[in-house]
Amino acid sequence: MYSVLPMMRYPTMSLSRSAEQWLLGGMALALAAAACIWLVLTPVPPAPAFFVAFALLVASIVASLTVMRLVGTTHSQMEAVLQGRSEAEERATKALRDSEAQWKEIFEHNPVMYFMIDASGTVLSVNTFGAAQLGYSVDELLGQSVLKVFPNNEHQPAKDNVAICLNNIGRTHSWEICKVRRDGSTLWVRENAKALRLMDGRPIVLIACEDITERKQAENALRQSEMYLAEAQRLSHTGSFGWCAGSDELIWSEETFRIFGFDKAPSIKRATVIQRIHPDDRARVLRTTKRALSDWKSFEHGYRLLMPDGSVKHVHVRAHAVKDRSSGIDFVGAVSDVTARKRAEAELHEAQMNLAHVTRVMALGELAASIAHEVSQPLAAVVTNAAACQRWLDRTPPDLTEARGTLQAIIKDGNRAGDVIQRVRALANKTTEQKTPLDINDVINEVISLVQHELLRHHVLLRLELAPALPLAFGDRIQLQQVAINLVINGVEAMASVTDRPRELEIRTSLDDDRQILVAVKDCGTGLASENAERLFEAFYTTKSGGMGMGLSICRSIVAAHGGRLVASENAGPGATFQFTLPPHGEDSSP
Repeated sequence: MYSVLPMMRYPTMSLSRSAEQWLLGGMALALAAAACIWLVLTPVPPAPAFFVAFALLVASIVASLTVMRLVGTTHSQMEAVLQGRSEAEERATKALRDSEAQWKEIFEHNPVMYFMIDASGTVLSVNTFGAAQLGYSVDELLGQSVLKVFPNNEHQPAKDNVAICLNNIGRTHSWEICKVRRDGSTLWVRENAKALRLMDGRPIVLIACEDITERKQAENALRQSEMYLAEAQRLSHTGSFGWCAGSDELIWSEETFRIFGFDKAPSIKRATVIQRIHPDDRARVLRTTKRALSDWKSFEHGYRLLMPDGSVKHVHVRAHAVKDRSSGIDFVGAVSDVTARKRAEAELHEAQMNLAHVTRVMALGELAASIAHEVSQPLAAVVTNAAACQRWLDRTPPDLTEARGTLQAIIKDGNRAGDVIQRVRALANKTTEQKTPLDINDVINEVISLVQHELLRHHVLLRLELAPALPLAFGDRIQLQQVAINLVINGVEAMASVTDRPRELEIRTSLDDDRQILVAVKDCGTGLASENAERLFEAFYTTKSGGMGMGLSICRSIVAAHGGRLVASENAGPGATFQFTLPPHGEDSSP
């Protein structure tokens, strides 16, 4: 609050000027009168003395008049100066009153809350805006404890803040604190406070409060969102990251640090992360990321982590190239810990392997006659050739040339029988998966030798169209033989009721439009409904009266594990075609 001092009033210059002029005039008249009396009453002086006296009289009068003029001029100037000063003081007083009113208006209605409290926390002053913001009038807060506008849990922090100011008089302190309105709602403020001493030495604290409720709400919402995101990432075992290729730094979420087993930090160098990747996967990961950088395209890959304790984690990474790189980030993505999924897939694969073994054994039971025929033929030839050899040796002299030829035939038939038995044993034995480069045409030919008798028994004409010079596939020979046997047997059984046309089965190998190895088995049987084409591969779904509904499901799983796809389609004519694809050996089929 401002006060105006009373202004001093000056005496009027006209009265002062008249008194001084009358005084000087009186002095001039007195001199003139004295001179006249002297001239009249005294003897007549000599002429020179008379003229001197007269000259002095005239000079005195002129001097008095001159002094009177100078005094008048000086007083006029002084009056003008004092009048100007008086007007200036009046203007200054008015400006001071206007300024006081202006600052009072600003203080009262400035959109900032102002408090002045004493050392005990009693409110000495508060502006109208601040009181209204808290739901009070100014009178309702004056003389009250400032703790009235704080919730109970903020009382002690408020006291501590005031104490800090009083212990550091003259220094400004800032803090953020929550206040409570009259209606019970909360208000977050940032307080800037300073302690001062009044003229009588009493300390007071001046506090300016800035409303930061919206900012606090936004911060709380962001914090809550980040908490939800972190919890969601923890539950899904999926972390996020940003890759700054220029500095080769990675910015990770908390879950990403947990997945890779590093302590949380603002960022981490990519070279450090590369060392955590399994040595067998490291080169492939570097190739993938290098290609992504050069092409500036999104990428996706999977690899293993070799943890410090020797354990292995499987992770899957997807990254998206950032178009606006003003932030310095070139790729953003997500990394998922798929170790549990990989273990489940391994367990499922093992179960599928066991089930596949059972179906192979069942298929061997169905092929028992065909297998017996395949074995009996070379064995019968061995017996016949052995008898012939004996006759050649019994001759005199023995015909060794013929005997040697017969022995070679015996060896050939024995090897043929041995190969059949070996393939049957391989199909019957429960072996682990062994993927090797192989010629798919050789696989088909080996299958034909096992199903030949079954084809003859059902009067099925086999047509082979095996493309020469196909690239090698990479797979397990036994599993792929199982797929081919299953498709051939299904085709034979589909033509069992056909009597009005020849029963023909076609096996064809080729390269498709995507340069994938294609194996197709086409029959001319009863065909299939297009709506059932996919259901055939569902577990336990079958169109056979005595079928289990597992054969085609297992076959699709085997082909998928080899990176291919098994499908069925209806022919333009009678029958159906089952075909599967395999990627050529050497293609990057990494996850």
